[in-house]
Amino acid sequence: MNIKSIRFRLTILYSLAFFIGTVVMFVIFYIVTKQTLLLQTDQELTVHAEALANIIVNGQSNMMTGVFNQGVITQQFSEMPGMLVAVSDGSGKISTSSQQGAQSDPIIKDLLQKSSMIVKPVFVDRTIGSTILRIGVFPVSVNGSTTGLVLMGDPIEAIYHSLNSLLVSLFIINLLFFIPALIGGHILARKAMEPVSAISKKLAKITSDNLNERVGVLKTSDELEELAMTFNSLLDRIAQAFQRERQFIGDVAHELKTPVATLRGGIELALSKKRTNGEYTQTLSGTLIDVNRLSNTIRNILDLAWLGAENANLGEHHFDISTTVTELRDIGEKLAAQKHIAIQGDVEPNIQVVGVEDKIYRAILNVIDNAIKYTPQDKTVSISLFKKRKMAIVRVKDTGSGISEKDLGHIFDRFYRGSKTAKTVGSGLGLAIAQGIIQAHGGDINISSTLGKGTSVVISLPLYLAV
Repeated sequence: MNIKSIRFRLTILYSLAFFIGTVVMFVIFYIVTKQTLLLQTDQELTVHAEALANIIVNGQSNMMTGVFNQGVITQQFSEMPGMLVAVSDGSGKISTSSQQGAQSDPIIKDLLQKSSMIVKPVFVDRTIGSTILRIGVFPVSVNGSTTGLVLMGDPIEAIYHSLNSLLVSLFIINLLFFIPALIGGHILARKAMEPVSAISKKLAKITSDNLNERVGVLKTSDELEELAMTFNSLLDRIAQAFQRERQFIGDVAHELKTPVATLRGGIELALSKKRTNGEYTQTLSGTLIDVNRLSNTIRNILDLAWLGAENANLGEHHFDISTTVTELRDIGEKLAAQKHIAIQGDVEPNIQVVGVEDKIYRAILNVIDNAIKYTPQDKTVSISLFKKRKMAIVRVKDTGSGISEKDLGHIFDRFYRGSKTAKTVGSGLGLAIAQGIIQAHGGDINISSTLGKGTSVVISLPLYLAV
């Protein structure tokens, strides 16, 4: 098994979780068992201590003078060999004891010195001689005041021996359980990773030739179902991107094929026999038109390539868009003069925007060129620039025939030509490129149109705010 695999890590996590869980459970069991055994011992000591205290309080011994009826005490506990039985007077001195050495123990000595302060039983584990005892220190009260202490001790070596045996047994059991836990963890991890392995194998079989294949989605309502759906969504987007790429390549090939074929035909015709100067001039004029068309197509392709690249540093550039729009208006007037179209609109001065000037210049020029191209003779085109909130707004409005609702939904598609534009020279890339450039600069472009009245294009770009 690969130790770096998720399956291996899940196996280890399952096993460790089980191991730690059993350790915690066994520790709790050990503590509870120990406390239960000690509590039983404490209860037995309490019973014996109360019996001795009754003897003292009933006058069979004198706590204050230290005079005790040793025979009574001996008779009371003769059947419990090995127990510690001791009585302390009010001064903290042990007056009688069944075992020697109890008073020399530092803990007991400290308790005896504080005998007047002890109001409830105190239990400690101490070693007296060579014996481990559970010792209970019990106050003896006469008329509401503590007059002495009764010490009762019971050997608990057997308890600790049993606890040690229990601890070893629990440790061995835990180790024995760890092996099945490891196997079970491996099985669970393998079961959990089976859907992931299935997804991985399916994805490995998907290439550019079968992008229609999809990952099987298990209706488990969990993260695995979500993962499979996410992969399928990704495959959908990749398939769409491949389809657009194929469509784009086909459209570009078509756009290049026509002018190249025309160029070739014109040149072959010119070379087929001697021509007059006028015929050569006519051929060269047609060739120049086709070359310009080729140049525009290549420039459009370069713009599309720029849009597909990372443009992370666009925010570092800024320029005066007022000057740019003014220049574009002058170009628009020259283009419109051939059709006697009047250019209207105002340009607000000194507006700075963020972005690369030549790219935005190209985007706005595409929009102006479209507006003039589809506006009939003797009509008007409005080109204006103004600020609104934190955006610069460029509005280009024509008075042409307008765009149908059907065509408006595809107006930004690459190589899309509307039903009314089929006879107009163009590649169908202008608005698609304009939209891509504007959006790459953090702006937006919107088109509204009314059939028979014209079309309005609104471009918004973020203003440059000097720090």
